[in-house]
Amino acid sequence: MKKLFVTMSLALVFFISTAVSASAVVNDTIKVGLRYGADALEVANLENAVGAGYLFGSFDEERNFVPSDYSTDVTTISVRNVNQCLEVIITGTDEVLYTCESGEKLGILPYGDGEETETWFKGYKYPGGFEYSAYYGKVQVVNVVDVESYVKGVIPFEMSSNWPEAALEAQAICARTYANKVRHSSYGFDICNTTDCQVYYGRGSGTRYPSAISDRAVDNTAGELLCYEGIPVGTAVYHAHDGGATEDAENVWGSEIPYLRGKIDPYESQTSIPSYRYSVTYTPEELTYILGQKDQNIGTVKNVYVSEFTKTGNVKRVTFEGTKGTKTFSGETCKTIFYSSTYNKSVRSMRFTINGAGAVGESIYINDATTQLKTLEGVSVISGSGSRSTLGNDNYQVLTSAGVKTLDAGTALKTNPGGNFVIEGTGNGHNVGMSQYGAKAMAELGYTYRDILEFYYTDITIE
Repeated sequence: MKKLFVTMSLALVFFISTAVSASAVVNDTIKVGLRYGADALEVANLENAVGAGYLFGSFDEERNFVPSDYSTDVTTISVRNVNQCLEVIITGTDEVLYTCESGEKLGILPYGDGEETETWFKGYKYPGGFEYSAYYGKVQVVNVVDVESYVKGVIPFEMSSNWPEAALEAQAICARTYANKVRHSSYGFDICNTTDCQVYYGRGSGTRYPSAISDRAVDNTAGELLCYEGIPVGTAVYHAHDGGATEDAENVWGSEIPYLRGKIDPYESQTSIPSYRYSVTYTPEELTYILGQKDQNIGTVKNVYVSEFTKTGNVKRVTFEGTKGTKTFSGETCKTIFYSSTYNKSVRSMRFTINGAGAVGESIYINDATTQLKTLEGVSVISGSGSRSTLGNDNYQVLTSAGVKTLDAGTALKTNPGGNFVIEGTGNGHNVGMSQYGAKAMAELGYTYRDILEFYYTDITIE
């Protein structure tokens, strides 16, 4: 039974052209989860920032808005769940404007063109319409929005909206490509608005919002996607900065992805990066507690060290030694295993050392690209004359691909059993795909967005 108390009727259907796609984007429209699951709301409020009321109805399978016979010129409304039925009320009152049948989704469209309207929700202004569903006594909220408007709402929250245009264009293509794949179908939408997917806050708030430059970057690349062998890639990932080198996807997440190959990054060092280096110290007791909280009990931690580096110098394996056993972690777990909300400590990247072992830029490999020394103790060398000798505790010079460097045998490759563990690193993120600060640096050096994407992703095309 539908109820109407504000009498205003407008027959309007919100149609968005183009054919239905097999991807997340249908009729150039994407569904973005704003509040869902455990974060669903008791009451969801809306307020027109640009517009003069709302249409009530639903979105069909092709994401066209299908209006009911009811609408309102009230600009501040709320949606609540009453016994799995969604009700629209005037905010701050119990006056019901519209009621859905039990289990029925509710579509709300602000008056005016979907791209031009702006509606306040939880402190941010969003373009497009909204879809609500009942969820265990609460309300899930989804923004139904044109994909280009969506990308404009991602850029300023994933990259500074005033960075060089080429960097913003590269980010726009990554964001659009990432959104091309359905990621949250179980909740009834395509993609979420948090760091679990991409951060999206529409037209922003009073302090952070899209700029004319970031909007233009989206317009300049409208419809363009990152492709591999002619197909949009499913993993157009990026991170803040790599600290010196990106990484092969399989070394971080376990599965090989041909266009996500690691390489030394010569660009990041040519721009200013806040907090490029980081350092965090753990006591053995803290690490013992952290591992125990993650069901990785090896007794009291006595030692922890990087047990393998990748060919680009990022961390591949970390080993913990305890009184009850040894545990080695690989991939991104090398970073996440150190996270603790209790101690408010974490490791920020895949590029770090522990007590100087394999210091960033100072890792020494022998025989092949994956045999990395943790200590010089017992290591023998053959001189140019053919004589063999064992290294001691002095400083030594070694010839590397980067030239001659001095290796301090006392600190450069040793861990610190029994003491505190100091983790030092560079970068921020998972090190796979595009470095956002690297993109900024390349743009400042005059490279185009195509140059940027072709450097950070292997064998891709932009279509």
